[in-house]
Amino acid sequence: MVASRQLASVAGMVLLLLASALSTGCATRDAKPQDTEREMDIEPTVVGYDDYRDPLIHLNRAVFRLNDVTYRYALIPLSEAYNWGVPDPVKSSIGNFFYNIKMPIYFVNHLFQLQPEGMGRNLLRFVINSTVGLAGLFDPAAAWFELERAPTTFGDTLEGYGVGYGIYIVLPLLGPSDARAGTSLVVDYFLNPVPYLLDQPESTAVMAVDSGQRFASEAPRYLILREKSEDPYLFFRNLHLQGQLRNAEY
Repeated sequence: MVASRQLASVAGMVLLLLASALSTGCATRDAKPQDTEREMDIEPTVVGYDDYRDPLIHLNRAVFRLNDVTYRYALIPLSEAYNWGVPDPVKSSIGNFFYNIKMPIYFVNHLFQLQPEGMGRNLLRFVINSTVGLAGLFDPAAAWFELERAPTTFGDTLEGYGVGYGIYIVLPLLGPSDARAGTSLVVDYFLNPVPYLLDQPESTAVMAVDSGQRFASEAPRYLILREKSEDPYLFFRNLHLQGQLRNAEY
């Protein structure tokens, strides 16, 4: 029985890591359905890099093709149905709830980064939004007390200590990633309270819903950028590396 539960836990973590970054293949913005029309004017003009670290390019291209088919024929249609069928206020509350419950991720990483202001902000937000905000469905911490979100990840922690992104990797379903971001996924998984509050497979299902609602806002953007880029693989690789290198030099 114990072995079965351990196996289920490991399987659940693998499934979750596959589901948790459905949004990473596109971007990490909050859901803003009103941006869709504006994004129709997006042009794929990211910077190209001569010194990229992509030693697994052939494998990465194969995984990218698999992801692309999965996105276009499964995940994006589901996202479109979600965007069409769920009212914006409900989507906002869902996003608020999942952000609120992941407070330990932000709190601990601010601790690792020696940022007490970020720790305090996240703790105060959690207390206010978990009570007055009805379990995090609403965000009175920002609306009433001007305590804006302060998210951070273990990837940010590693970057702050001078750890480079390593090599570029395309993960199944997860999309564009790298060694540092992959490590962050694993560490932040163990900082997420959901696996400790729910058994399998419920915890995996809940966290997959979180990933799905974040991915939904980026689904139209993925299609637009893919259609406008001559080589989608190179474009999304350069887009990822541009984000990693924007605020640091390696």
